[in-house]
Amino acid sequence: MKKLDLHKMRYEDARRAVEKLANSYWAWDSDDEADVITGHSSDMRNMVVEILEDYEIEYHIGGPIGMDDTFIRVYKGY
Repeated sequence: MKKLDLHKMRYEDARRAVEKLANSYWAWDSDDEADVITGHSSDMRNMVVEILEDYEIEYHIGGPIGMDDTFIRVYKGY
């Protein structure tokens, strides 16, 4: 599983990192997934969600059951 840790990253750098992940998404295998770690920042989480939705990428906040809102799980092939 891929991981992108945005915790303690500047907002501008985090945006570029998420856009890079989103651009690479289309080359993933069908069973690949990634965790984007946002920490407890709702602003960071909202920025990630906005980018993922712009790219029409499937995700769940906190994984399949949504219990932990400190990361966003990005899925391919679901």
